[in-house]
Amino acid sequence: MDERQKQVLFLKRLRETADTAAKNGNMISEEELEEAFADLDLNEDQMQQVRDFLKTKGVGIGEALPIEEVISEEEMNHLRDYEEMLDSIEVPSDSVLDAVKLSAMAGERDAQKKLAEYSLKKVVDIARLYAGQGVYMEDLIGAGNEVLLIAVTQLAPLDKPDEVDGYLGRRIMDAMEDVIAANLDEKAAEKVVEERVNLVADRAREMAEELGRKVSVAELAAEYDMDPEDIREAVRLSGNAIGDIQ
Repeated sequence: MDERQKQVLFLKRLRETADTAAKNGNMISEEELEEAFADLDLNEDQMQQVRDFLKTKGVGIGEALPIEEVISEEEMNHLRDYEEMLDSIEVPSDSVLDAVKLSAMAGERDAQKKLAEYSLKKVVDIARLYAGQGVYMEDLIGAGNEVLLIAVTQLAPLDKPDEVDGYLGRRIMDAMEDVIAANLDEKAAEKVVEERVNLVADRAREMAEELGRKVSVAELAAEYDMDPEDIREAVRLSGNAIGDIQ
């Protein structure tokens, strides 16, 4: 493989490694990292470049990066302010809290509201675990808080109060993972749109250079065996910015 091919493959592996880490809580093991680039025979300086790149993407190698390194200073300040506000909530002793949980399990609305309030710090603790995965902390916490308010009303099937924390934690984690997954799906959709627009723009430019003029949708479709509607959609998605198409 020549140097150009090696560079293309190197960039491809960088993107793939970052994508793999994003699906694994923004972490990747040292073994996985070395395996991903094993056939490229990188020296230590080049591997350090890989590690530095992953760090800019919020990816931890072997362990998660400190939250201060994966969210913005503004987000961090908002988080500290919110945590400071939550510090004013006084959580009762374990025995009293168990009584609240039992009452919430029995369907008492006041107990459910209290339990939700006492569990707000849990939401923040879990959101910290998902920091740096492309979703703002405020949105993660919002999703967690929203599902918490619902989950405290659905405790009846539980047998004991010591099952409550685990149940709420799972519901909160599921909600945050759904938000992250939706964000990834949105980015993937945006990438597909970008690739479609770029393809049409590149082919229109090639054909326009050959003919020395702008090309029509029909000409482009016939030359490259493309669906005219796909071309028109790409033009629309570009904001009519593909200048080589009439």
